[in-house]
Amino acid sequence: MREVVLQMHMTLDGYADSKTGFVPINDRAYWKEVDKALRETGASNVDTILLGKGTYQQFVAFWPKVASDPSAPEDWREQARHLDETPKVVFSRTLKKADWQKTTIVRGGVDREIARLKRLPGGNMLVPGGVAFPRALIERDLVDEYLLSVVPIILGQGRDRLFGPLERQRNLTAVRTWTFDNGVVLHQYRRIRGRGGVTFTPPSIVVDG
Repeated sequence: MREVVLQMHMTLDGYADSKTGFVPINDRAYWKEVDKALRETGASNVDTILLGKGTYQQFVAFWPKVASDPSAPEDWREQARHLDETPKVVFSRTLKKADWQKTTIVRGGVDREIARLKRLPGGNMLVPGGVAFPRALIERDLVDEYLLSVVPIILGQGRDRLFGPLERQRNLTAVRTWTFDNGVVLHQYRRIRGRGGVTFTPPSIVVDG
């Protein structure tokens, strides 16, 4: 069955709401190493991109122009062409239309639509950022693989953290980590579903005060 793969950058204290990104897009050496690492994860078998309204608007304002810009680096243009050709599903009740080719708008029923998409033949579905939409997927327990790049920053404040309150614990298994020269650490986790997973019980901590 197809899986939902979440790929995010976040600070050490859990914020993921940077508009410009925590790592500059022109840090090409870093992004090339990240792309190399992602080839060994569930992100290597993706044929659909899942987006919330905010991330879609950021992407559509940037990537289609890059695809036809002769002055853009070739690896950027290659990525832009790939995004152009990959089916995209935008979950939004307020987005009036989607001008980017191969884009479908879903206006409600996230659980039902994700379940339907998972039943279809094909590769995995990638969630490449955002905050509100990924958090909604996490709250509904719809994410199968987490690719979390932790940047060495403690922000201390922000609009949103990636993880909010949950009705029940989510058990994950750690698969692998990659450490990059700029201090970013990419963590690969997979969701443990059904029986057979090991539940992590945090140790009791006594604080004298």
